[in-house]
Parts: sequence; C-alpha cells; structure tokens
Amino acid sequence: MISSVVGFDIGYSSCFIGIARGGGIEIIDNEYSKRDNPTYVGYGACADGRKMALSAKSQMTSNIKSTLHGFNPLIGREFDDPMIQTNLKAMFNDIEKQDDGAIGFRVDYEEKQIVLTPENVTSSLLVYLKTVAEAKLGFAVNDCVISVPLYFCDYQRRAMVFAAKTAGLNVLRLMNDSAAIALAYGIYKQDLPAEKEKARLVVFVDIGDNDTQVSAVGFNKGKLEVKKSLADPQLGGRHFGERICNFFKVEFMKKYNIDVDSRARAAMRLQTECEKLKKTMSANTTSIPLNIECFMNDIDVSGRMGREQFEELSHDLFERLRHLLQELLHNATFTIEDIDSVEIVGGSTRIPKCKTIIEEVLHKTCSTTLNADDSTARGCALQCAILSPAFKVRDFAINDVVQSGIKLVWYNPDGSVGGDMEVFNKGHVFPFSKMLTFYRKENLILEASYSNPIPHTQTVIGRFEVGPIKPAEDGSSTKVKVKVKVDIHSLFTVESAHTVTKIQVPVEEEKKEEKKDGKKAEKKEGDNMETEDGAENGVKEESNSNENGADLNAEKIEKNDSEEKMKEENGADEIISEEKKKPKMKTKTVQNPLEVTSSKKGFTSKELQAAWERENAMISTDKLIKDRLMAKNTVEEYVYDMRDKLYSQLEKFISESAKEVYLSELSKTENWLYDEGENCQKQVYIDKLAELKKVGDRIMTRYNESEGRQGALNNLGSCLVHVRKVLDLIANKDVKYDHLSEEDVKTLIEKDAEFQQVFNDFCNKAASQKLHEDVQITVAGINQKRKEFEDKCYPIVNKSKPKVEPPPVPAEEPKEGKEAEKETPMESAESTQAPADPAAADPAAADPTSMELD
Repeated sequence: MISSVVGFDIGYSSCFIGIARGGGIEIIDNEYSKRDNPTYVGYGACADGRKMALSAKSQMTSNIKSTLHGFNPLIGREFDDPMIQTNLKAMFNDIEKQDDGAIGFRVDYEEKQIVLTPENVTSSLLVYLKTVAEAKLGFAVNDCVISVPLYFCDYQRRAMVFAAKTAGLNVLRLMNDSAAIALAYGIYKQDLPAEKEKARLVVFVDIGDNDTQVSAVGFNKGKLEVKKSLADPQLGGRHFGERICNFFKVEFMKKYNIDVDSRARAAMRLQTECEKLKKTMSANTTSIPLNIECFMNDIDVSGRMGREQFEELSHDLFERLRHLLQELLHNATFTIEDIDSVEIVGGSTRIPKCKTIIEEVLHKTCSTTLNADDSTARGCALQCAILSPAFKVRDFAINDVVQSGIKLVWYNPDGSVGGDMEVFNKGHVFPFSKMLTFYRKENLILEASYSNPIPHTQTVIGRFEVGPIKPAEDGSSTKVKVKVKVDIHSLFTVESAHTVTKIQVPVEEEKKEEKKDGKKAEKKEGDNMETEDGAENGVKEESNSNENGADLNAEKIEKNDSEEKMKEENGADEIISEEKKKPKMKTKTVQNPLEVTSSKKGFTSKELQAAWERENAMISTDKLIKDRLMAKNTVEEYVYDMRDKLYSQLEKFISESAKEVYLSELSKTENWLYDEGENCQKQVYIDKLAELKKVGDRIMTRYNESEGRQGALNNLGSCLVHVRKVLDLIANKDVKYDHLSEEDVKTLIEKDAEFQQVFNDFCNKAASQKLHEDVQITVAGINQKRKEFEDKCYPIVNKSKPKVEPPPVPAEEPKEGKEAEKETPMESAESTQAPADPAAADPAAADPTSMELD
C-alpha cells in the first residue's frame, strides 16, 4: 500500500506543497510550473465553476466580489471579533454575519448566490492542493501535515481539521509554523551537541505577509525543544503595504480629487502597485516612482516614495517588531549570550529595516540558511515522513509548547463553582497527558478555558460531563480518575474517565483472575504522562501494600504455634480449626469506565457530513465544467487547425468550390463559439465537432492515402520480384530449390500471375487518381493483398530441405597384446600434439650460450 507523505503550508498570500521522496524533500510545482500557489479561490457565475490559485488571482479584477483572498486569518473566528472587523475593511467581498455569529462570504456560483464560511473556502483550496500533489506523486493523497500559526487557539485548530476532513484529508498533525521551520533547520545538522550536553540555541524570526512569529529553539542530537515562542497576528507584510496605500490615497485625493475607497477595483489596483513598490524599495535606496494609467475617471495618477519615507510611515510597526523580540528575551530561561544564531524566514524579512532591528535586539547577524518562502512546507513534509510508516527517517523528537495555560473549573450540583485548577501552564510541552482524581457523589461537569489572554474572543475551550457517578455503598464520595490531554494538534480534550472502588475477594479467586486476565499497566506510546498530587482535585497515588502487614504476620505466627501445641497434646496429624476454614481475603481495586460527553462549539458530525456533501457536489460540478471546456476547446482547436491546413498541406486535396464552402462553415463555427455556443453542454460541442469532421476527415483521408499509397505499392512489387527470382532459379535447376515438389512450383506460378494482375490494376488506378477526389484504392487494401500473397508463397519459398543422414562409421577392432598396453590415453594425447614451446622440445634451443664447443 502506497502512503502519501505530503506537507501543506497555507499562508496568507501563498501556499506551498512539500513531498518526501527517496532523495529528500521536494517543493512541487503546479500546472503553471510555479512552486507558489496564490491563496485565492474564485467562484464563477454563468457555469464557469471554481478557479483556484493562479487562475483565480488572474481573474480578480473581472470577478472581484466572488474571488476570495485573505480568508486564512478568518478561519475559526466570529464576525464580531475586533481583529476580524479590522481585516474585513481591507477585503473587497460581500461579507455578512451568520446566525451562529460566524463569518459568511456571499458569492455568485452557477447562476445563483451562495454563502460560504472561511472553513468552506479553505477546504476548496485544500482540494486543489491535494490535486496538484496527486498529479505529481501519481497516486491518491490522504495523510498530510498542515502548518498553522502558533497563536491559533483550540477552536481555530479544530476549524482547520474540519476543513481538511471536508477536503478528504487525514491530518496526521497540525504543526506550528515555528516548529516546522525548526525541524527543517535541525534534522539535517550533523554537528549538534549530544543529548546531555548544552543545547544549541537558535532564534527563528518569521515575518510573513499577515503575522510575525518568533521562537527560541534548543537543538540536541535527535531532538529539538521550543524554549519560548511569541507571535503578533497584526504585524506582517500586508500591514506595511497598507501604510503605503493609505499614503497614496491621501495624496491622490489632494492632487486629483479622487476617492480611491469608493471603487473596489481602483483600490485593488493601488494595492497591487504598492506591493510592487514595497519590494522595489527593499533593493533600492533612491526614490521610486508609482504610475497608474486610467486609474479612475480616465485619470492617470503618479507619485513617488523613498525608503526613508516608508520607514517613517511604518515607524510604529517596526517598534512592534522590536517589542516582540524584547519580550522573547524577557523572563526567559536563557540569556542573549546563550543564543548561537538567528535564522530569518518569511517574505517580509527582506525589508532592510526589519533585519536591522533583529540584529540590534539579538546582537547577532541574521542568517539565511533556510529558504525564506518554503521552509515551513519542508518541515511539514519531514514531520509527515516521520509519522508515516512508509519512510525510514532519522529519529528526531519535537517538543513544542502551548501558547496559553489551560485551566479546569468543576461545578457543584446547584451550578455553583466547586473549584478550579490550572492543569497545563503556559509554555507546557505537548503532546502531554495528566491523570486527575476527583471525589464525587454525582456526575462531574468540567469546563476548560484559557488561563492567559489569547488573540481570540473564544476563550472557553469546551464543557465535559463525566458520568454516571453514584455514591459508594456506605454513602461516601466515589473516587473518579479523569485523564486530560493536549494532543499532537495542541487540542485539549478529556480523553477518558473511570471510577475506582475497592472490594474484598478471596486470595485464590483473585490469583485466578490475575492469571486469566494477565493484567498489565497501560502506557501509550509517544505520550508523556504526569500525575498531580492533591487532597481533593489532584491525583492521589494509591499504595498497593497492606498497612497492617506486620500485625497480620504476628497473628499468623501465634496461630501456627497454637496448632502445633494442639497436635502434640492430642496426637493428631492435623487440627482443622475454625480460623483455617475461613478463606483468606484481599482488597482488590476495580476500575469502571465512565462516559465522557463533550460539548464544544460547532463542527459536529452532522455539519461535517453536510460540508463534505457540498464540497463533493462542487468537485463534481468542476469536473463537468472541465469536460465541457475541454470539448469546447477541442472544437476551437479543430477550426483553427483545419483552416491553416487548407491553405498548406491539404490545399490539393479539396476542390476550390468545396474549399470555399468548408471555410465558410469553419468561420460560422468560430463565430458561434463566441456567441451562442459560449456556454453550451458538452454534447453540443461533441455534435458540432462530428459535423465538421464529416468533411474534414474525408480531406484528411485523401491526404493520408496519397502519402502512403506509393510505399504500399512498392512493398507489394518487392514481394512479386522476390518470388519471380525464385521461379527463375527453379527454371535453371538450382540445387537450392530442387526439394520443391511440382505442386509447390505450380502454386508459385499461379499466384505470381494472379497477383501480378492485381498489382497492375492497382498501379493503373493510382495513376488515374485525382488528389481532390475520394480514393479508389486504399493503402489498407494494398497491404491486405500483399499479406495474402506472402501467406501463399513465402511458406513454399522458405521451405527447408530434408536432412540427409550420414553413412555409419565402422567400429575399430580392439588391439591385442603389448601394443594395447603401451598406448595410454595420456601417451596418445602427447603423441598427437606438437610441443608449444621450442625449448621444451630442444633444451639447447632455449639458450644458445649453453652449448658446448670443441
């Protein structure tokens, strides 16, 4: 079974796809040979369907209301969120508040208006990214790892998992951007310190288009540990671009009396030009011009801005970056001297002032070891490879931390608060599990929420009810153990719960049960466990030892002495006492599982099913539209291709009158495609193409027959010549064919005469054939006759001669007496073989100086 190993980085402006191959991690390109996929999704009216990424971005100007961009920060948020209201001002779409308080985009789709949530739009984008990955890999993509900003809360993370499930993806992990970047950096390092040595501390600064994330990560051989991480969701490249846009809006109002915000298309054009200007200023210190033709009311506008002016306009944003870096060092477990290097990623780190501030605060030169754009996708693909059984990857542990503490509040039966505790403090490592102990007489109701401020209005994670719980037999509280967990996605959940009761059982029975059940302590792999001690709300370790063990042993010794004494007095072998008849009892702990009912906002199974059906309906519609457009393009391509060929290679194969009629038909079809045939059904285009091919195929047949006819005739003629030569050899009594019978020779003569006549008829018809008329003989017909001739004659021509048996060799008579004994196999071989070396036959020949002279 082939397993997919894919990582998705869904950014504010661009998305990247990383896949694991045998040679490492590769960032794949899309159908436009681009590695970055713009975060745009367009919904078209009039049967246009959906457009994704680059194609959606290219139609932004013509379909501005139904092309969505910048929806990633909106996922899992409410309409009334102050941060959302700030973001909505920069968007050009129709956005409305839903009944449940969520955000809704009103777009035109398939000649009607529909309302989509940010989760729906994100799932549409994930479907496209999944399709791109499948086209590159060659098989279906199911498992993946998706990056999210580290400040995403529980509700936003569940929204991302919801969008992925809607797109048909199984998320192995929602990975924080900072952890993904750190993994991409550290897994290839061969010189990391050993596990017990001091970690190499690297600070990663990621300034993206929408936010800034900084994290300090310690590296040891085989693991990384996030020491501290912070983020600013309102500090990114687009915020710098907004300062430039606002400046020119004011300037254009003064110079040209133009209100840019009154027209969405004009505001979008200015936004695009300001983004280009920002990138140009990063590489140039001189003043850069900005010119837009026919901007509004047929007015051409122009302006200028330099780097110093830009830095002055964005002074407060740069100070926010400085404050964020200083906050990273404040109350940290490390000092500035402990930092070994600073790695910068993200498109906005290319702004020179950002680099200057980073170096001033952290006292280190910025390093660009990692690719500024696709390092997050590489880290996600690596994490997916680590989690996938299909790849063997170097073991590398990732210890990430939660961004806010999580506390639990439990309630009394009357609804009042019974108590609270912080189960996970800020900066706690995850994934992690804890076992909590409660003493209750009724169902346990818990509410989880964030104990520190977060950039989200939804501070309550959810409510959980554990039950049914009843008092103990003596009326006391029942001991309840609850397992809470922050999983690999950084999602909090109450994983399981059970009651703990003690009962008295006979020792023998208890041993049998132990042997039968084979009790073992449960331990989940890859899951950290911790216990909290507390009198009422923590974990209380139960001792398995017997508190009265010493007294019981003393009592047993006295009992044995009494029995021995009775044996001596009564002379009995054994005394069966009342004490011995009673079975020995032992206290046994029994665990009864409890049901945990979770109550969290949104994303129920019913909502997931509805969203999945809606997405699949859109996918089916997209496929139909794609097939329809392909059929339309086929007709259009055929019209242009045939028109060109009629003036070149096909010109001789159609009469002038027929050519004029057919060209007129092609022109009518072309006009129809851009008028009435603009949005027809697929079958209409198929029928139109078939109608054109009725004439076009006949012309192409004449051309193809003319090109191949002479070659086919030459092949048939070569076969006839070959057989004629064989007949000549037979007539001259050639020994090569003297084994052929008279019947074989007669067959060759008849078939030669028969097919010679056929060949002559073909040649006469070919000579009289006019190019613009339908063919009289076809290449297929000529080849068929050649095959018939070969099947009849070649088996005779190639018939092999019968083998002649050689005469038998007479056996030699055996030799007798001493002659037979003298001749041995070795001697016989030596006598028939000449010496290979002259020196061996004559020793004197080997060295002439060794001869003796008189």
